Amino acid sequence: MSKISLYKSEDDPNRILDNRLLKGISYILEEFIGEPKVLKFQNPLFDSESTPSVTLENYLIRIQRCAKCSEECFIIAIIYLERIQELNQELQFNRQNIHRFFIIAIVLAIKFHDDDIFMNEYYARVGGISLQDLNDMEKCFLTMLNFQFYVYEETYYQYLKRKKINFRK
Repeated sequence: MSKISLYKSEDDPNRILDNRLLKGISYILEEFIGEPKVLKFQNPLFDSESTPSVTLENYLIRIQRCAKCSEECFIIAIIYLERIQELNQELQFNRQNIHRFFIIAIVLAIKFHDDDIFMNEYYARVGGISLQDLNDMEKCFLTMLNFQFYVYEETYYQYLKRKKINFRK
């Protein structure tokens, strides 16, 4: 496990007990989507056939509850999504793909940051996608990210400061 943490220790009494973090993350994801534009880049692998009926916030709550990952993974996942956009300028997140991009980002953050992980089959069920889709999207995501999934501690804290993410009571 890396040193990256929202808190001084795992026993910190300020650890998030409510959904403030998830509300903040869902707000950032909504900003990623922004106004609908003409899509320059479409990847049918990430695009859902229809807009998922579950809100981003409820999707994040489901992931947090089922994946049992650290809260830091949610921030790392957002950093991954920003990196992908920087490296793939033609990519646009939208309502058809943001859920699928996020589940892959969080799975990779969990695998890299947390000590306890589940099999991809479990994460696919949590994300509401097939195992084959999860595996294919994971490969594609890693390639789009140029396998740059390490987040330096300094980068993590700069990101928190830049986004004004402070979820302590």
